[in-house]
Amino acid sequence: MRFVKATRHGPFEDTSRKRAALARKQRMERERLPLFAEVIAEQQPDADTVMAKRAVQWDQWQQEHRDQRAQLWRRARQRLFGYGNNIRLTLRRLWNTCPYPGTPVYLLDLLHSYDVGRLDPENPPWIYRGPGWQGFDITPILERAKARQSAERTRAV
Repeated sequence: MRFVKATRHGPFEDTSRKRAALARKQRMERERLPLFAEVIAEQQPDADTVMAKRAVQWDQWQQEHRDQRAQLWRRARQRLFGYGNNIRLTLRRLWNTCPYPGTPVYLLDLLHSYDVGRLDPENPPWIYRGPGWQGFDITPILERAKARQSAERTRAV
């Protein structure tokens, strides 16, 4: 089954740009209420504390994100296996050929579209089976363009 692996980012990096942004944020908080600037400054943590806290939060966020994504994949696969064998094979074929990103959210959306009748498995919206340019008559468009050009010429004279 088609899927896109989640990108894994490295550990949190304490950079000078992040420290400058933190200093700017804290300065703006103090300047917003100049009468309480000293009180606000006392309550603001130093940069080392904030960066250490962000490093811990970054690791926690990454793990939560991976857990949530895995839970969505489990839910999508459970829904897919809830269908009968013949429709399940059709839906897997549609999933493997569709242009959507291979994420669990898009698979769940595809299954939901099928459930509510918005997706016809025999005629998916990403496969065009229409007449193409052969069935398109361009004559009215050309006539309107010629009429517009002749009207502009008579107005210019």
